[in-house]
This record gives sequence, C-alpha cells and structure tokens, in this order.
Amino acid sequence: MAKPIDYERKNRIISHVVANGHAKVNELAELLGVTTETIRKDLAYLQEKKILEKGHGVVTPSSSYLENPYAVKERKDVEAKTQIAHLAASLVPEQGVVFLDSGTTVAQLAKQLNLRNDLTIVTNSMIAAQVLQDTGNQLLVTGGELRQASFSYVGSWAIKALQQIKVDIAFMGCDGFHDGGPSIRSFRELDIKEAAITSAKRSVLLADSSKFQQTGMYLYAPFESFDVFIIERALNAEEKQYLPDSLNMLHP
Repeated sequence: MAKPIDYERKNRIISHVVANGHAKVNELAELLGVTTETIRKDLAYLQEKKILEKGHGVVTPSSSYLENPYAVKERKDVEAKTQIAHLAASLVPEQGVVFLDSGTTVAQLAKQLNLRNDLTIVTNSMIAAQVLQDTGNQLLVTGGELRQASFSYVGSWAIKALQQIKVDIAFMGCDGFHDGGPSIRSFRELDIKEAAITSAKRSVLLADSSKFQQTGMYLYAPFESFDVFIIERALNAEEKQYLPDSLNMLHP
C-alpha cells in the first residue's frame, strides 16, 4: 500500500484521534506505515496549529477546535462578511446556475441574491434555503442528512444530487486555512464540498481575514482548485506566501 502524502497523512491522524478520542505515537506509525519520527513531526505541527494536544503519552483533540455553534459564528465579523458577499454577488452571471455552500459568509451572499430573479440556486445549506424561501429565483436544495452544527445537508443523498448538476459558479466557505488550502472542522462535510467544486465551472472561495489565524481539522481542497478568493481587505506579505500566483484575489 502506498504511503499517504503529507497533508493526507495529517488528515488521517486527525480523523483517527478524533474518532477514538486519543492515540499513541506507535499506534499512529503502524496505522500509517511511517516511522515514529515522522509521526512526532506531524504531531508537533498539529500541536503548533492547536488542532491536537499531547499529554500523558497520548495525543487528544484540542478543545479549542471543537466547532463553534452556528449562532456564535453568525455574529462574528458581520461587516467583513457583508463586504465579501457584495463582491461575490457581482460575479454571478445572468441566468446562471449557482451553488451556495454552508457557512455564515455564504449565507450573507444568499441575502444579496434575493435581489435577483433570473438564477437557479443550488444549496446544501438550510440557512441559505431559509433566506431564499421567498426568492424569485429557482431554488434547489440537495436534501440529505442534516448536520445540525452547521445546518447543512451532508451524506450520499446530497452528494448524488450535486453530481447530477453542472453549475456555473460555486461559492465555498471554510473554517480556516492549512498551508495548502481552506480547511473545515468536520470530516462529514469533506465529500459534499469536493462534489460542489467538481460540479462547477468556476469556484470562488469566500473567507474573511480572521481565517488566517484559524485552522480547521480537515483540508478539503488546495488553493489551486479555486479561480477567485474574495476577502475583505488586501493581504500582507506573510499571508500572500501561502497562496499560488494563479489565484485571482478580490477585495473592496
């Protein structure tokens, strides 16, 4: 069996520790087919990012990375999210087919799209669907299993719905950044986000600058998967170093 590459290995470490509540270094090395030295380096990185904690001979999930309730997220950085949503709305083509991801920034975009009546809007977000319930646009909700922490639909039903649709533009959110791309705190949303990006002609990442100080547990796509990244301000040199030159940046 081929050894997993770096970010895949870290994601598998996180998944194993979260699923079991704890793990030992030798256990992880055997599971992933690498040396204990490699595992210790991975754990040092994940501890630095405050994803995992070490103690008493085992590693455990960091309490700071338990997912915030949706209502808490919704009240944070509202002005920044509104600015991002306004720019995002300007990218939506006439009579376009649009995918809206779950998340509070994308929910702000849903409010902007209520001003349109020529779109087909596809979403796995219960919040976005509620915002758009009286819209003049055609609204398609994926259905599936409701994940209450994010009020999003996940699972095979939602994924199959997306696989049967081609969208012009997908607007994606995140909980934070790994070095290589946006990340989320729940593995249950990985497949639905990957399906959305695959189904889209263009993918747009929406994230406010606070995400540079946060790291979700699971990388769901590299930055190269996105055509545009919209943020509320210009990035500094340190922030830019993580982004590919090909990524089109937009800010007010």
